Amino acid sequence: SVFLHELDTDRFATCTYAEVDLTTGVVQLVRAGHVDPLMRDTDGSCRRLPAEGGLPLGLSAEFGRLEYPVSTVELDPGQALVLFTDGLVELPGADLDEGMQLLTSMVRDGPHDLQKLADKLCEEVDERGGEDDVAVLLLGRKAAHAPQPGGRLQQHVAQSDPEALSSARHMIRAAVRAWGAKTRADEVELAADELITNALMHTDGGAIVTIRVLTGPERRLRVDVEDRSSALPRRRDAGEAGVSGRGLMLVDRLADLWGVESRGSGKSVWCEFVIPERA
Repeated sequence: SVFLHELDTDRFATCTYAEVDLTTGVVQLVRAGHVDPLMRDTDGSCRRLPAEGGLPLGLSAEFGRLEYPVSTVELDPGQALVLFTDGLVELPGADLDEGMQLLTSMVRDGPHDLQKLADKLCEEVDERGGEDDVAVLLLGRKAAHAPQPGGRLQQHVAQSDPEALSSARHMIRAAVRAWGAKTRADEVELAADELITNALMHTDGGAIVTIRVLTGPERRLRVDVEDRSSALPRRRDAGEAGVSGRGLMLVDRLADLWGVESRGSGKSVWCEFVIPERA
């Protein structure tokens, strides 16, 4: 957005950016003034997938609104995601909502096979005509995938953003389940929650949460919470009536390993859990 703004042109662009982990089904969406994607459910029904977004690229820099919130959803086996440009739903003499309704019905009533559905949508565009370019991207999750050697998911959590915190928890829960760590789900979720909360409470900025699988002599799940503060966390005695100070004590009791790594512009607090091997 900054690059486009610095070109000193009146042009701007809309965009939807998605990162998809097919092992967990977690989809992380960022939208810049673009039309919302569609989700086709396993029963064939189709619905709009609202994704909180920001201004189009170029305009967000001009107005100083460069924050783009991340929306997190889970793609189940049998579901499909439909991404497209507005040229697909802009109909001559009709508003955008009418075009969205027509597209929703075409996806709902169209072929289940995504290649055939793509062909049908392209045929509709050819018959209708129009001056705007059209791009369509269909993504389906066929079945639960076996865990990959090094699965990795990441989420930015801004301060005073409960939706981002909820998305991070959702991401962790889905990853734990998909990567075969269900027996340690409560421990992982609680420890991760403590690290995220510490970062949000005791630093000035947000946090970046990363969860991944490490391979080696034993299979381990690792949670990293990175912030921009150079102050290192320390264990404190909370006292019998105290509440604050128990976070790192909990992490120490729950995780197999934990530690702190200094980064150039902050630090990362991490914890690891040994999880069973999967066939």
